[in-house]
Amino acid sequence: MKPFQFLVLVALLGLASASMANGRRIALAIAPAIVKGGDLASDLVGPMQEVIAEMLSWEASMVPSVRVIDPAPLQVALEKNGWSGRTDLSETEIEDARTASRQLDADAVVLTQFVHEGRQVNWRTALGYRRETQDLSLRLSGKGREDDFVQQIRTQALLMLDTLGVKVPPAAKQMVSTRGAVSWEALVEYATGLRDQKMGRNDEALRHLQEASRRAPFLPSLQVRFKKLQAEMQSSR
Repeated sequence: MKPFQFLVLVALLGLASASMANGRRIALAIAPAIVKGGDLASDLVGPMQEVIAEMLSWEASMVPSVRVIDPAPLQVALEKNGWSGRTDLSETEIEDARTASRQLDADAVVLTQFVHEGRQVNWRTALGYRRETQDLSLRLSGKGREDDFVQQIRTQALLMLDTLGVKVPPAAKQMVSTRGAVSWEALVEYATGLRDQKMGRNDEALRHLQEASRRAPFLPSLQVRFKKLQAEMQSSR
């Protein structure tokens, strides 16, 4: 959760200055999360990978100087190399993601790996990018309480963006500072809804997405998915 937000700002760390100097937006790709063991149900691993990428892609797109690459084509490209079965975050994963994202015209790609155990989340993040002719990467890791994870990283991300010279609108700062914590239960409901939606169980999917929305009403990606499914189901009746 939060580590992924942290990666977004790390992406900007390597690239913001050059991009802003050239007067263009950074093209950022966010890979599906890598889930390593832990207590997440096996049938939710794939959906949770997508949820994290979807959530962070939407939130990164709120930064004016960032252009987020659609995560769906990146997922398709990575899955050709068995991405959903990966459990490690090594140079191999970074290189695979960097290569796939470059084919989609991304300047950088954010990768995340996490394991949820009990009430804790251990996470690792990485940024793959190219500077001139050299492929480079940055990595971070940490551990935190599940319900504090996202909000803490959002706050740190804004501070780092300011330090990097990326102008974050006051309205965006206010929105982030007033958001609540994203509970693990909300993310599980989100992933369960996505799982059921992919399996054609739309009634169950809507129920889970609605519950996720109730628990985390401030996640744009969740609200869009919930409202879109709700509208599709109403129009088909």
